[in-house]
Amino acid sequence: MKQYALVHGVCGIWEGYSETSCDFYDDLDVARKHAGQLVKTFEEDDTVIQIDHPEDDLWYYHMDDGSGDMEYATQFIITIITIDMSNRSDSTESCWLTWDQLDNCQAWDYQPLCMSLVARVSSDVMDNTADGRGLWHLQQLTDFISSVYYRNHAIIDVDDYVMHAFRIPKPKNNDEETTA
Repeated sequence: MKQYALVHGVCGIWEGYSETSCDFYDDLDVARKHAGQLVKTFEEDDTVIQIDHPEDDLWYYHMDDGSGDMEYATQFIITIITIDMSNRSDSTESCWLTWDQLDNCQAWDYQPLCMSLVARVSSDVMDNTADGRGLWHLQQLTDFISSVYYRNHAIIDVDDYVMHAFRIPKPKNNDEETTA
């Protein structure tokens, strides 16, 4: 079964980067309709100075900071990611979509379960602790792990490693409750 993730957020680490959002859809046409509604909303916004549509299911728009200069405009992304969940087991554990905030793309080419998400992020964070900021990184990691197990969205932000993780809802034909 395929699902479609509609990701919307700031590109890179401009102000608001922690507010990147992701909504999941069972139908590509419905996801595209919602993306089109977002684009239309921003076409009507006076602070948007340019909208680009370089490929299917990908849009960028630039919001003016007041200067009118594209160089200082905040760039946003709207994209649809196709997720193939056909090999998903009936596990009670959730799968996650990972989003690389710095590169504005899906972080990993697979959708990890909770434990593998925590293990890989822990390893990545530990690889970045050589600068003596280990305690701060550990606090960030603790918040991330808590979010994985108690929320639908987690973010880790340690220096040059900024990643969102979004819990993928279980298929609606499953007897369990679907959450977004």
